[in-house]
Amino acid sequence: MSFLNIKKAVISLSLSLVLSQFVLMSNSFAYSVSYYSPVTNLQTVDLNWLQKALIPKTLYIEMYSFTDKVLAKKIIQLARQGAKVYIYRDDSQMRDKNDVTYMFRGVKNIHIKAKHDKGFWNIMHDKIFIIPNVVFREGSANWSPSAEGASCWHNRCGDSENQDNNATYITDKSAINQAIKVFLHMWNRKSNLIIQ
Repeated sequence: MSFLNIKKAVISLSLSLVLSQFVLMSNSFAYSVSYYSPVTNLQTVDLNWLQKALIPKTLYIEMYSFTDKVLAKKIIQLARQGAKVYIYRDDSQMRDKNDVTYMFRGVKNIHIKAKHDKGFWNIMHDKIFIIPNVVFREGSANWSPSAEGASCWHNRCGDSENQDNNATYITDKSAINQAIKVFLHMWNRKSNLIIQ
């Protein structure tokens, strides 16, 4: 075998190895990780992930209770930086005296719809956000300081503030795409209330 043929074989083998590693790596970066409040401040974890919404410039949110002003300000900041934000809520929760929906009034790039709550068995109860091709967050934690452990980090709070919740962050593309599909199905219901 000539030196040139050996060189071509080595290059071909090297290229094959690199490409196979690339294919394997494309799936190996997908993971899911769960955190639990109040041991972990979920607000901080959410804020870190939300910053990544500037990559695809899109953010989908389904949130039953939303009283966290820090997260509301972050969403306003993202919208002002060009991210299109779609927020889906339960209409009864938006009447809560501490709800932050009023903060989004008139903010460009923030779109809000709500499921018309027809009683206990017909509510929108998700606690989710989706950043396309980046992450899908789900779990029991609403966006309220007490639910996220933000008001009582490291268990330093009274019993009235201490909620036990979780949030799972999933980077698997098929899970993210499935979550977007479900979000859009809910978002496009004819019975929804258009808030903004």
